[in-house]
Amino acid sequence: MTTTPTRNRRGLAAGVAVTVAVVAVLVVVLRPGPAGPAVLHAASARYSVTATVANPRPGTTSVDVDVTDPAGRPVGGATVRIQPVMPQMGHTGPPITAAPTGGGGYHADGVPLMMAGSWQLLLSVGADHLTLFLPVSS
Repeated sequence: MTTTPTRNRRGLAAGVAVTVAVVAVLVVVLRPGPAGPAVLHAASARYSVTATVANPRPGTTSVDVDVTDPAGRPVGGATVRIQPVMPQMGHTGPPITAAPTGGGGYHADGVPLMMAGSWQLLLSVGADHLTLFLPVSS
């Protein structure tokens, strides 16, 4: 049995169509979804902090910070500042003062993350300075 050029073209077209369909399904299934919040922890001699970065992607985001003392009690009335820094690229955002939300919680809006990569959030609680490491993906 000999194969005609028309059959070869049909087989090739069918193979290409199946390959394109499989690739399209894989792209949809394996595509990363939206990032969830990033939860970061650090401690000094006087404070423990948990910072939740709402959207760890390039752009601006909000950060919620919970501050406790060594016994785990919420710390209210502190001055909490957040400054994003990307040392590898020389990017530094302005320090942003977080507003108290009660119960040892603080909230900052408009924290700039200019690009994907390894960021640091320099967090000051009163006179204490802590560094939180934040991977930012696009």
